[in-house]
Order: sequence, then structure tokens, then C-alpha cells
Amino acid sequence: MSCNPPRLGDPARVLEITLGCPPGEIAENVILTPFMHLKSFSRHVEEASIVPLSPPFFFQGFTAVFKGMRVTVIRTGVGPSRVGDCISFLSLSGARNLLFAGAVGSLRSGWALGDFFLPLTAADGEGYTRYLGRDFGELVDEAAEIPCSGGLEGALRETLRERGIAPREGRVFTIGSIAAEAPENLRLLRERGFDALEMELSAFFSAARHHSLPGAALTYISDLPLESSLWEKKSPEEERALREAYGLLPELALGFFAELK
Repeated sequence: MSCNPPRLGDPARVLEITLGCPPGEIAENVILTPFMHLKSFSRHVEEASIVPLSPPFFFQGFTAVFKGMRVTVIRTGVGPSRVGDCISFLSLSGARNLLFAGAVGSLRSGWALGDFFLPLTAADGEGYTRYLGRDFGELVDEAAEIPCSGGLEGALRETLRERGIAPREGRVFTIGSIAAEAPENLRLLRERGFDALEMELSAFFSAARHHSLPGAALTYISDLPLESSLWEKKSPEEERALREAYGLLPELALGFFAELK
């Protein structure tokens, strides 16, 4: 059991309800993804080794063997509380290392759809209600910034470089409202030095640090909101780049843990 576990009663019962398994069925290495399909990960593992996580509700996932190593993959759903709560529940298990697998919108010119990106810090802009009737600049200025902790980011960077991938890196802003992504707000984020935005990473980094679980994040750029709106149709070349990144990310995430010393 990790540091500062939630006090919700019998840990085994809590895990049965939230993750659908006893503590021992959670591997030491865990991949969390807000939206990626579990099949995009399960197709890479040993099929006979797959043990589904089947809770009454909450989170879906599986534990399986990839290149001789057990790994658990969990689809949390989109949103910071989903990711943060999942990590708190995982602190009741044998989980030891966490990897976030997801996507970001890039605020930097010259970066392209499908580029891989390593978030090193995430500013806490969580909470939809905070955006109603508030000055966006004040909200950004008061957002606490949480660093990636535990040292996994260095090993992740090296794993990517061994695959010939030079990832982008930088600061992300975890935004609490898609409706707040007006062009003037996005430009302000860029002026404040943020490289990308997304919707979960401040919770991921905060929860991992709270429970003393090393955690790093591997994302791809799925959107260039200052160049072309999320709502605009993508070109065939852009669609191809996004498909390739989406298809490669699960293999990279599993491979990272397989090579982690």
C-alpha cells in the first residue's frame, strides 16, 4: 500500500467495487488513459494472459503480460477527478509506477499534429465552475503548478529516443472548461509560457505525488487550437498523422514499462 491511502474502509472491498479485483491483480506498473480504447493496448499483450477488471461501476481495464512483464491498463474516463480518484484507489494496491497516456492541444507554433509530447509540469486550472464569471487571466495566474515527480520522465525520454523519437517537452495547463478555450484565452496561456493544454494532468501529477507513486506522462498532439480550431475538419495528411500517433502510443507505453529497470 502506498502513502496516504484513502480511508474508505476495507481496502480489498474498495478495490473490488472500484476496480473489480483484489489488490494482487493490479500490476506494479499501471497505464492510465482517459479516452483511448482498451483494445488499442490489449492487441499488443499476450492474449492468454489478459485478466479483465470488471467492477460494478467506476473504471474498466485489464492486467496482462507484455514481453514477460505484468502491466495493468485502466481507462479512467475524461476529467481530473476520474484520474485523481483512480490513483487514490490504486494506492490501496500493489501499484508502484504510473504512466499517463493521452493527448494535448499544442499552443506552440511549429509543432505538428501527431508529435509526441512529454509534459513536465501541469498548472491546476481544474473545475468548471471557476470559469463562470471569472477573469481568465486571474484564474491562470493563481493556478498552482505541479511538477512531474519520481524520475520516470527521464527513463521515458530515453525510451522514446531509442525508438528514434525526439519528443516535444514543456508546461501544460489543465483547463476545466472546453467552452473557455476562446482564442484570446489560448493566446494568454501561450503568453504565460504554457506549451499545451489538456484536461487531466494536474490531477495526475498531484495524486501521484500525494501517494508517493512515481508518475510520468506520454501524450501526442491531437489539436492545434491557435492555428486551426478543434471544430475544423482535418486534412487527409493531418488525419493520417493523428491515426499513426494514436496507434503507436499504446505500444510505446507498454514498451516503456517492459524496458524500465
